[in-house]
Amino acid sequence: MGKLSFKTYFEATDIFGFSKNEPSEDEKELPSGPIEGFDIELMMNLLSRKKIGQQTPTMPFISEIRWGQMPGAIKLEVDTGYTFYIKKLAVDKVGSPRWVTKRMFQLNRRGYGGLEDKVAQEVFEHLENYYESNIEAPVEDYKELDVLVKDIYDKVKKTSKAIFLPEGIHKLHDDAYIIKFGVRGHGLEAPGNTRVEQNQTMISYDREAGTIRICNYNLESPVGGAHEFAPGVLDLDLYFMPTQERDEISETIALHMKYY
Repeated sequence: MGKLSFKTYFEATDIFGFSKNEPSEDEKELPSGPIEGFDIELMMNLLSRKKIGQQTPTMPFISEIRWGQMPGAIKLEVDTGYTFYIKKLAVDKVGSPRWVTKRMFQLNRRGYGGLEDKVAQEVFEHLENYYESNIEAPVEDYKELDVLVKDIYDKVKKTSKAIFLPEGIHKLHDDAYIIKFGVRGHGLEAPGNTRVEQNQTMISYDREAGTIRICNYNLESPVGGAHEFAPGVLDLDLYFMPTQERDEISETIALHMKYY
């Protein structure tokens, strides 16, 4: 089998033109086997042996590795759905540390058991690049939240699963908006004997801290009962800084909805 590239390991690299070219024939020769064959613990252990700059990694959890403790530090988080988050440590306006999301990847669902070392190396190269990038920072008077919200909404409409129906943007006030997506078929059954009535993404700007927070969750009702539209648990809760490129933020949220 030929050399596989990052866009082969990770599905998320082609949703907005990250991958400009079609994969080669070698890259299409994907390893067989279920996603369970990929050993996340092994991959994380391999990464935990690598320094970034002069930073020795620490591993507080099997799903998280950090390089550094001061602003500019970088970390990798991996959730149970094989979603990878690269986050960089910044400081908000009140001096509090905040892990800012820089990139999100979804491991290819076709499986890469036995290639943990290659995936680890690909991820490590991206971690190094983001470690060397500028530290994100708050701004004094951010006035482009509405533009960011519109960009997120447009991208999610293009990438979200077919079960979701766009229902528009609701402005709560100048610093908070809700993006709404309905669910086809009069609600989708969810764990816990509930059904999903609507999916919402809350985008808010904290003027005191100077940070952007984006949360995604469902409005749910009991199966067979009245329509309660009660907020469920958060499926996504990420922080960003106004100095980040707009696409860096909006594509992260669109990716979450694509692989929801």
